[in-house]
This record gives sequence, structure tokens and C-alpha cells, in this order.
Amino acid sequence: MQLPLNVILYRLSANSIYESQNTSLSKAYDGVKLFDRDYTPEDGKQYLYLMSEDILCSYSARLFEQQFLTTDTFLCVCQNKDTHPEQFHPGLSLVLLYSDDTFPNVFNKVLTIFHDFEVWDTNFHLALLQNRPLKELLDLTTTYIVHPMVILDRNFSLLGYVKTSGTGDPIMEDILKAGYVTPDTMTRLRQDGLVSASENAPNPMINYYCLTTHECYYSMMYRFTASNHTVGYALVFRCSMHPKTNYLDLMNIISGNLKLYFQQERFRTRSSSEIYESLFTEILENPNASVKQYEDQASFIPGLDMEGYFRLARISYDNTSDMPYSFISWNLRSASPMWKPFVYENALYVLRINTASEKLGDFLLPGQESLFLSSLNGISFTCGISNTFFSLMDLPAAVLQCNEAIRLGRLKDEPLRQFYQFKDVFVPYILQELKKVVPSEMLSSPCYEILKRYARKNHTDLCEIFMQYLENERSIGQTSNAIFLHRNTVQNKVKKAISVMGNECSTSQAAVAFILAYMNDRQI
Repeated sequence: MQLPLNVILYRLSANSIYESQNTSLSKAYDGVKLFDRDYTPEDGKQYLYLMSEDILCSYSARLFEQQFLTTDTFLCVCQNKDTHPEQFHPGLSLVLLYSDDTFPNVFNKVLTIFHDFEVWDTNFHLALLQNRPLKELLDLTTTYIVHPMVILDRNFSLLGYVKTSGTGDPIMEDILKAGYVTPDTMTRLRQDGLVSASENAPNPMINYYCLTTHECYYSMMYRFTASNHTVGYALVFRCSMHPKTNYLDLMNIISGNLKLYFQQERFRTRSSSEIYESLFTEILENPNASVKQYEDQASFIPGLDMEGYFRLARISYDNTSDMPYSFISWNLRSASPMWKPFVYENALYVLRINTASEKLGDFLLPGQESLFLSSLNGISFTCGISNTFFSLMDLPAAVLQCNEAIRLGRLKDEPLRQFYQFKDVFVPYILQELKKVVPSEMLSSPCYEILKRYARKNHTDLCEIFMQYLENERSIGQTSNAIFLHRNTVQNKVKKAISVMGNECSTSQAAVAFILAYMNDRQI
């Protein structure tokens, strides 16, 4: 990897004393070489050539006269502090490093710097390929981070941090204690100029802030992006000197690799670029975290409250390579501001925010189905829809409802449908969960048992008819329409079933017992 000259000098010593001419300290080099009399520049490579003071004095004129001046830079180790760049040709790219260390030692140290950075870069990329957590990536990098630093996601939740020796920073400690940037901390960060939500802010953004009247430092804010959208931040605290003097290029290298982590995470989770997505994912992955934390984070997201009227849908389809989730998400967001698509565990979900007047309204209100279908570009899909819920903290239950709606709905319905609602499979789901903890003998109903025996003996469908009657709210008309039988036929069969059982199952408990016993017997 290439290293900027400033990084090499900083790693030699944070207080390196040097003078330069005709070269930028941010210029990067592929490696270091010893200068000798046979020096010739290499095409396509940028090298830093080390030489002693005697060699420089002997060859500086020859370098110019023989037109050996190239994009290479010559680093001269000087023990004589009376030697200055203006004593040499102004066209020479030259750095004079004043050091009491011997020339061979300096050369070996520079070699070691290049080697160590190469090892770090290789190990960092290998860890990325192995999907190692951010903490391990920061552990690999700790050697090069000399100021306190926190890594935040785009919702300002804490992802990782590095503490350095010496006094900690109180702002950083507040973030570590809460696990995220609280509204109070965010107010202070913004007032002191340590963060900016603007996409047009410098990157990195360097600021001067004061903890007390006599204790002031520089800070750095790095904004990590993917596909031109912010996905995370790094905040560096307590820089005693302006980073441009010695620390900026080093942190730019580190932030470049950290950016790869955020880009890989975005690709791995197949998320798009909306700020609410990371909040939803965090709630799903950490449902027992503090509600206040999520309320504070939601306050940073325009148009989103933790409490409201919500419905969740899962959209499942096969050709995700031809029609990626990010494309469908963009279509849905563009179609309606009430639809909030996001990806979780490699599945596409859509949160619908209902208004107060809609409350228990369906996921797709009248007139919206065609808009929803057009957003999916004609693909063949299956959609599972949760019940209405009233807090984003209930997202984990809503996800489960969506998945169970699809699974149980497919078992129940022939032919297969596009939309499955959890309310339609609620009883089969409850029965499924009951059977995990309750003996099947307990799921019995005397009414059902009597009717079943009569129906079996007389070859009738009274059990099925009465079950449909209960499912259709004891309405003869609804039952008739549901099973395509004449109203009078349904009415006569219901009366016969009640006569056989000697019970109308008019109480809620009797009706539930009949339904559960029927479904358990039929393995529904």
C-alpha cells in the first residue's frame, strides 16, 4: 500500500523536526529505497529515497544537471541543523529530517513502517472478507489510533470505540455510557461544532472545541458513505494540535478502511439508504434494549414516532438478482410516504404508518392495491401482513406474524394467494403453539365430539357446516356465500347440528373449544 510522507514522518516521531521543499507532505509512496550512485527512476512507481547528508551534498548538483529530477522524493537524514533546503537546487523534491538517530536506524524504521502498514492493511481486508465484527477491526487498528475515537451508525448508535492512554473525553464518556448519542449530547455536539448532518460538510470536518475555559482541543468527524448516502460516522476527540500538522493523513488511511466495513455491511444486509432502516434493524436485533434509547434515536428521524398505528408486511419473491430489494424499496418509498421498506435477515419488509383516522385500517387502503402492485414491477410475489400494532417496540412480534401468515396461509389455502393476513391464521397459530405445551386430549369439545360421531355415522358434513357458521360470525348469509350453498340449505344444516349437539355453542368458551377441537382433529 502507498503511504503519505506525513504518515511516515509522524510514525517516525510525533514530534519529527524537518524542512521540505518542492514536495507535498500528503504525497504517497509505494516504498522506500536507499539512494546510490546508480539511481534511476522507476516508471509507474513512487519511491522515497533515503540518503545521508554527505551523499546529498555530493550528488544534488548532479541530480539536477543530469536531469534526474523526477516525481521521486529524497529524504535526507541530517544531524547538522544548519543544513537547509535553500542550499540546494529549488527544483529538487527534498525533505531534510533532523535527527540524532543514525542513518541506518532511520532507514530500518522507515522500512518497518511500510511493512507494518502492509501487514495491517492485509489483515484488515482478510477480517472484512471473514465478516469479522467491528471490534476486531478496531483491535487491529489500535496501534495507529492515538486519540480517543467512537464509531457510530447513521442513527448515532455506538458501534465501537478506541480509548487511548491519558485523560478521557467527557463527551465520549457520555456516548459510551448511554450506548448512543442522546438528544442532550447531540445538542452539545452540534453547538460545539463537532458534528454536522449536512452532506455538504467537509469530510473530515475539523473543529476546535473547549471542555473548559483553559482546556481546548481539535476534533475530527468522518462521515462514511455508500452510494452517496451517509451510513456512519467516526468522531475523534482531544487532538492537541491541528490534525493537518501531523495526524490527518494517518486518519484518512484508517477511515478509508473503515469505510469498507460500512459498505460491506450495507451490501451484506442488502439495506438501502434510509436512516430509519438501521433503527428498525436495531429494534429487531435488540428488543430488550432501553425504550428511551430508541425514542431518542427516533427523534432524529423526520416523520417517525415510536408510538402510532402500524401494519407490517413481508414481500417474498424469487428473482432478487433481477429485481433487487433496493430497487423495489425505492419504488415503494416513491409511491407513498406512508410505506417504509427495509431489509432484515435477507427479507424485504414494509412498515405502513396509518393515520389516526385509519387506525385499524388494512395494510392496503382502498385504491392502493394497484399502486402497490405497480411498485413491484409485475413480479410474482407473496405478501404476509401483520395485525395492527401500536409501538415500534412490537416490530419483532409483527415480523413473526408476517412470516406465520405466509407459512400457515399457504398450508390452508388452495390455490395460493398473493396476500395472507395474520388475522386469518390467528386460530391455527394459537393451536400450533398450544400443542407445544398442552396435551392434545385437553383440546377437546363435547359438542364437537357428539357432532363428529353423528356425522361419521350418517355420512353428513354437519361439522364442516357448523365450523363455517362459527367462522362467519354466526351469519347464515355470510356462511352461504363462503361455501357456495343455498341459504336455506345452510340454515337447515345449522339447525340440525344444534339439535344433534343439544347446544348452540353460544358462549365464547364453547365456540372456541369447538373451533380448536375441530382444527386439532383435522390437523389444520
